[in-house]
Amino acid sequence: MNRYPILFLFCLGALVINCYSLEKQYNYGNPYLPSPEFTEDDPQFEEGEPIWILDKTGDWIFSIPSKIVLWDRKADNHHISKETKEYLIRYMKENNLRDVKVRFNQYAPLSEWKRLSKNQNINPVVRYFFGSLSLLAYTFLPGRLFAGTIGGDHYNAFTNTINLYSDLPPVAIHEGGHAKDFAQREKRTLYAAVYAIPIVGSLYHEAKASDDALNYFAEKDDMAQLESSYELLTPAYATYVGGAIGDVVVNPITTFTVIPGHIYGRYKKRDIALEMEKRKQKKTIKEIKPNP
Repeated sequence: MNRYPILFLFCLGALVINCYSLEKQYNYGNPYLPSPEFTEDDPQFEEGEPIWILDKTGDWIFSIPSKIVLWDRKADNHHISKETKEYLIRYMKENNLRDVKVRFNQYAPLSEWKRLSKNQNINPVVRYFFGSLSLLAYTFLPGRLFAGTIGGDHYNAFTNTINLYSDLPPVAIHEGGHAKDFAQREKRTLYAAVYAIPIVGSLYHEAKASDDALNYFAEKDDMAQLESSYELLTPAYATYVGGAIGDVVVNPITTFTVIPGHIYGRYKKRDIALEMEKRKQKKTIKEIKPNP
């Protein structure tokens, strides 16, 4: 049996299911479980020291696959602007994500292993099994160098950490969306275990995070980042649909399956003005509607 029609239909069907809507009201997060505060010695937001040869090697060589897939030179470029940082910092504060660590282009394996042991919101058996696998990859194949070819921007539910290497606000908010999604779950252990299942396990989670990013920019009436989100997050989702394991490796299949994602993302971008107008109308009606 020819597998390509099946692959195409699967990709197309998943994309249709993943039609994001900007009409719904944006809900700011409130973590389900109590969260410890960070300290002065262990700040919530940290950045790796610039190392020219390391960062340029990652940017010019290892990030090429992700730059091609997302068609953006800022993908995994290892230089995160103040603007992108401020987008994510503001998002984290507004969604009350007080216990989530954010590492901007930083390699900190010892600190991450410590965070794995301290994350009491996930069952230790599940946490140490799946978390150790993720940290072994983080330790020996660091995204600080290999992001774009092996690994890249991601949220680790087992250490409750966001690792960011791209200077792209939609990608930053997407990863924040993962943290927000997990923070509001009562049964984080089951949710994290499902997310750890390669390919299929991540489809729902990725759609959820992208949907939150799109609606966040719509809530802020940030048209520039909203358009950029459709151009970046939709093809990124297509890589999961097509069978590419984005948190592990970029393979040649990604290049083929991402094309429908780019087409679909740009198609949806044309409807932004109309959807934003509908959103404003619904918001106005809700504001003037008297309470019973």
